[in-house]
Amino acid sequence: MFGKYSKLILPVEIKSATELKKHKKGPGERYVFSDHKNNPEGKVYAIVRTVKNVENPPQHVDLHGHIFDSLWMFIGDNDDLTGLKVEVVLENETYTLDSPASIYIPAGVKHMYRLVKGSGKYINIVLVPGGDYNAAII
Repeated sequence: MFGKYSKLILPVEIKSATELKKHKKGPGERYVFSDHKNNPEGKVYAIVRTVKNVENPPQHVDLHGHIFDSLWMFIGDNDDLTGLKVEVVLENETYTLDSPASIYIPAGVKHMYRLVKGSGKYINIVLVPGGDYNAAII
């Protein structure tokens, strides 16, 4: 595919979260839509994690923060976007949420999540120059 804007069409890859600081291999599949490798001139890191029938998997994200804002979206597989339960930690507060759910995380707020039960998708978007998630971690 060639054209003036063809470089804006990014390849999507399935990768383990082990490439990230403060992360281990998580449940399901992690699809990388935009990062410093496939979009080095971009200003966004974006992934989607898909899970099927999870039931209390181990924690795979350690508490951490970013120097840029983040947005999380939890979307269940049901038609009304329900079907996924998640545990979210923001600083020292823990919340258990059912999908659909959206969490805005301002720069500097320490956070982590754990998919608790069900099937669906977790979307993570971090606004970071060059799309380098690791460079944004504090």
